[in-house]
Amino acid sequence: MPTISLYLDDRKTRKEKPVPPAALKLRVYLNRENIKHFKTKLSLTRAEFENSYLSSKPSGNANKNLKTKIEAIKIKADDIIEALGDHFTFEKFEKEFYRNRVNKNDIISHYNEKIKELDENGKASTADLYRLSLKSILKFAQGGKKEVPIILPFNIVTPKFLLGYENWFVNYTENGQSKTSVGMYLRNLRAIFNNAIEAGDIHKDLYPFKSYTIPTGKNTKKAVLDNVLKELYEAVVIPDSHIDIARNYWFFSFQCNGMNFRDIAELKYKDIHDTYFSFLRHKTKNTTKDDPIPIIVPLTENIMATIQKHGNKPIAPNSYVFPIFKAGMDEKEKLRVNRNFIRYVNGHMQKLADRLKLGIKLGTNVARHAFTTKVTKMLGLEFAQESLGHTTLTTTQNYWAGFEKETKKEMADKLMKF
Repeated sequence: MPTISLYLDDRKTRKEKPVPPAALKLRVYLNRENIKHFKTKLSLTRAEFENSYLSSKPSGNANKNLKTKIEAIKIKADDIIEALGDHFTFEKFEKEFYRNRVNKNDIISHYNEKIKELDENGKASTADLYRLSLKSILKFAQGGKKEVPIILPFNIVTPKFLLGYENWFVNYTENGQSKTSVGMYLRNLRAIFNNAIEAGDIHKDLYPFKSYTIPTGKNTKKAVLDNVLKELYEAVVIPDSHIDIARNYWFFSFQCNGMNFRDIAELKYKDIHDTYFSFLRHKTKNTTKDDPIPIIVPLTENIMATIQKHGNKPIAPNSYVFPIFKAGMDEKEKLRVNRNFIRYVNGHMQKLADRLKLGIKLGTNVARHAFTTKVTKMLGLEFAQESLGHTTLTTTQNYWAGFEKETKKEMADKLMKF
């Protein structure tokens, strides 16, 4: 069983005049080879430490209150060690020791804790999705009342609650919402339940997803035919207009393996080589267990022309290729800028599609879909998997499965054209 002690880490400040406060630290001793030190939130002088915690009978309210605060830290550490028992590890202890105090049976508290963790780890996009999930679930739980619930116990969320939420979300929210969206929000809620059970905050019998199945929407992708791509590419537009710029970025994505627009924004000059550039998908580079495989894109004349026309000057290898992100941006700022970038391209590409009377929605994702259709028909699923950066062929197969039957029929018809 580990033992603990508290000490004042004033080695570096002891000789300073006047002596500044030093950090109060917790030492956890497992054996001679396994000793860890954990910083607490308290900082105090040597005199304060000796006159409070080290004193058997501290004098004055200030010293008594300080002794109580310090002893509370030791009691918390002892309780964590006792609760972990034979399952003690320093990693588990650290997680519990620095964990914010939450209402263990409150879904809202667990959501907020998860959102804070994601923000601290630079995962602003995922944190935003959790915020939207919580906001939507609380609006349903509100049940038409004026006040939003401040506590949502885990035992309130039953299979019946989830079914009611799904029905409300799809049929009664403003403008109606898709089952794809409700599925995304409920997968976040399911993760909250799993984390709470793993942490021992709730009993596994409260898990409502055994008898409730999260819906999955049917994402039918409309393939853009070659004649439509040709019409978009050759349409006469005012040079350097918003439509011209948006179109250049759209076709850059299309030709660069259906490159995601976040990856375009992240592209740096160090990624460009003599005849190609390479990149790691932002979406998956930190989630795959193995070392991610970079996606290779040949530098064609059209790709080079877009870089030369719209790119920054190659000042340094670590500088961004395109004027979208700036050095020093944090993840939240990048998320905001990238969303504006996508909104800009979507809006002006749609204006072009409407002007040409194409009758299609033409967002940035369609560039990726168009690439997938073309490369799969020409070179097969395995090549598409590598080009798209999918970690498994199953992902590519599921992606291809979303395209319309007409596209698959067209491919089947060509089999007999010898």
